Parts: sequence; structure tokens; C-alpha cells
Amino acid sequence: MKARVCGAISLLLGTSAAFAGEAAFPLLELMARNVRGTNYHGVFTYQEGQRTSSARIVHTVVDGVEQERLQDLDGAGREFLRMQHPLDCEHAGHRLLSSPAAAASLSNPGIAQFYAVEMDGTERIANREGRRLRISPRDPYRYGMTLVLDTDSALPLKAETTDGAGRVLERVQFVELVVGGAIPAAEMFSTAPGARIDASHAVLHNDEAKSFSWSVSWLPPGFAESARERRQGDSGLEVETRMFTDGLAVFSVFVEHQSDADVTGPGQAAQGATVAYVTPRLPEGVVTVVGEIPPETARLVANAVSFAAP
Repeated sequence: MKARVCGAISLLLGTSAAFAGEAAFPLLELMARNVRGTNYHGVFTYQEGQRTSSARIVHTVVDGVEQERLQDLDGAGREFLRMQHPLDCEHAGHRLLSSPAAAASLSNPGIAQFYAVEMDGTERIANREGRRLRISPRDPYRYGMTLVLDTDSALPLKAETTDGAGRVLERVQFVELVVGGAIPAAEMFSTAPGARIDASHAVLHNDEAKSFSWSVSWLPPGFAESARERRQGDSGLEVETRMFTDGLAVFSVFVEHQSDADVTGPGQAAQGATVAYVTPRLPEGVVTVVGEIPPETARLVANAVSFAAP
């Protein structure tokens, strides 16, 4: 399921919220491992507002490397292939999802300080039994979530993202899921014209990326940088990217270096739980923040980008 976050066990009804939270974190850790290290394929729906679409996902691990194929089942039938993501490439988000003791290596108190997590019964989805977790933010800088995790594999069967008023901004839900077993090699080759293939993975703090001429002076509490990269954008201009996560939410800061005086002022767009906030910072460039965070959080982060030496 989307991205950005990887997916959790059971308690008897009536268990206290505090104990439920303690039991939920190992389940989230199991989800984070299995969503990357397990073979699975299935069909899921994505819903935001009145719009619903469907897609098929195939995920496999070959010689310790993740491979993933995502096919839109509606419209033009676009495809995306991710072919080279080593399992031993650890992410900050994975460490933050660990127990508070393990998360200490990031100098981070763990997501329990920023989210309240409760076990909330069971739910049957895609003909599989799942355990429901309600994840509520403790501050206004992030969204809440409801996860339903497969009882057998801890893979997410359903994920809902909710705003501060409890409204569902988007819902991703499997309608068919097969876990385990071999995935034929032919499943990882696209026949669709124009399929997008991503054969790389972002590297945390590589030497080239350290030379970025900008920094972010404010982040929502609990967020840590997980990756950074430099690449050529669609416009032909260089784009520098930093990715941040608190273990559940993820957002990216993009800086496109240009000095176009015709660039318009700040603006934002949203689809489901994903917001994109753009602001020109001429002559240095244009700053864009994209992620599953509230619009005000994205604006604060964008305005905290400084072009002084980091």
C-alpha cells in the first residue's frame, strides 16, 4: 500500500488503552518488516472523496532485493516498477517503528510520544481476518490513521487516513490478497507502453548529497531525515530532495534551482491525504513540500527552508 509507510496482533475486548498501545508497537514493527520482506500480490481500491480507483500490486524479494509492480486497473492502465531496493537498506522510519529502546539510536523517544495507539477489535477484509488499530496524533502536525492488519501476516488489509475532525481523507483497501508463495519472474516485466521504471533507491546522507546549499530549520516534533538525493527534474533543472518521517507519516522537501522571475506566488493543492505546498524562494529556487501531512504543517516546513550553509 502507499508509501510511504510499511504494516501489526490481538487483544481481548476491554483491554485498557495503555496496555493496548504497548501491544500494538511490536505489531507495527512486524508490519514494517513483512510489508518489505514478504511475497504477496493482490488487488486494492483507493478512495478519496467521491473518487474510487483500483490497482494491482505484485511484491517479491529476489536475492535479498525487493521488486514491486503496480498496475492501474482503470483509465490508461499506467504501470510503475520498482526493481532495486535492498532489504538491508534500513530506513529511519523502520527504526522509529521499533520499540522505544531500539528507537533511542535515533535520539528519538519513539512514535508513542506523538501518537496514541489502541487495539480496536477485529474486521474481515478480502476474506481475511484482520486486527484493527486506531492511531491518533497527539499534536496538530500530523494525521491519524486506522489500520486493519492481517492476523496471519501483519500486512495491512486496510488503511484510512483521518484529519483532526476524524473525517476519512483517503482509504486504501485490499479486495483480494494472496500472501506467500513464489512470484513468477514474468510478473515483474511490464508490457504497457510508457511504464515507469524506478531502478534506484535513495541513499541516506551520501557524500554528494551532503553538499546541499539549503537546510530546514523547523520540523514537526519526532520527524527525522530518512533519505536525500539529487536528480534532474522533468524541466531539465536540478532538483534536490530530502525525505522525512516520524515512523508513520512521510513528507519530502524538493528544491528546484531556478531564478525565473515569472514564477507565481505560494500555492497548494491536495488530493486525499496528500498535500503539495509550493513557494518560490528566488533567486535560489522553488521549494515544494509534498506528503501526507496537514496543509499548515507543509506550509511551516516550506517556510523553514534556509539557503544558508547547513
